Amino acid sequence: MSISDKIKTNLAYGKELVESGIEGASEARKTVLAAEDKADLVHVAVQESWQSATIGAMAGALVGVLSDEQKPTRGVIFGVLLGAAVGYASSFAWKTRPLTSAMAHGAGKRISRVRDQHWLTDHPINYG
Repeated sequence: MSISDKIKTNLAYGKELVESGIEGASEARKTVLAAEDKADLVHVAVQESWQSATIGAMAGALVGVLSDEQKPTRGVIFGVLLGAAVGYASSFAWKTRPLTSAMAHGAGKRISRVRDQHWLTDHPINYG
């Protein structure tokens, strides 16, 4: 087998792994969001994450004022934007962890199936 054939085979296998992971995550997302108690999980997380973004913006402004002595306006603007982004993203990630957990689990199961199938193709088991 030449090097180009090995590269093509590995790329095809990698593509198959990525596709199976995306399919598994998508199925898990649909399953979680179809449940009644989790139907508005993302909507609630979006609404409630603004509080953390505000706290992050205030903390970022404070750090921006204290860290940049020559041009405090630049430090405040950068601190507010960075603090708000970090606060919002971390709060959103925390509030949607049941969804992300299910998606990661679904992707892992699908990827494991593809890996097992690939291994069995390369190493067939002969009984008898």
